[in-house]
Amino acid sequence: MKTAITDIPGIGQDTAKVLMESGFKSLQDIAGTSIDNLAAVPGFGPIRAGRVIHAANDVNSEDADDAAKPAQPATTVRRTAPKPAAKPASTATSSKETKEDTAAKKLSKKEQEKLKKAKKAAEKKAKKAKKAAEKKAKKAKKAAEKKAKKAKKAAEKKAKKDKK
Repeated sequence: MKTAITDIPGIGQDTAKVLMESGFKSLQDIAGTSIDNLAAVPGFGPIRAGRVIHAANDVNSEDADDAAKPAQPATTVRRTAPKPAAKPASTATSSKETKEDTAAKKLSKKEQEKLKKAKKAAEKKAKKAKKAAEKKAKKAKKAAEKKAKKAKKAAEKKAKKDKK
């Protein structure tokens, strides 16, 4: 069963739209991301990101539990109790979330530019680190080849000396 992003407590239509625009297309994308990745989305800070990831994992595990249960006959009574809200008292109210979402929409271009710059910088850093690692590996390989060549030469010299 595929669950919508809006099934996560505290995520409404507007927030879901912002998440989807930022590359989080499914509940599993959110459940499997890091707090830093989610905190980079406009309107999310580290605390909210952590809560949303935790809630997404809860919803995801509930879906997995439901899928693992054997099919029940139609006469079976299903649980009718509503899901408990995973919103602590310190979480923003819906009107405050709406203000945050509105602010996020206004700042989204700036935030997206910052995110793009950060991604570029991270890619550049990763590329540089990869290049340095390749260079180091190449240098180590050369040194090992040189050492092997020297050992071979020494062995040949010793064999020649022993032969005499």
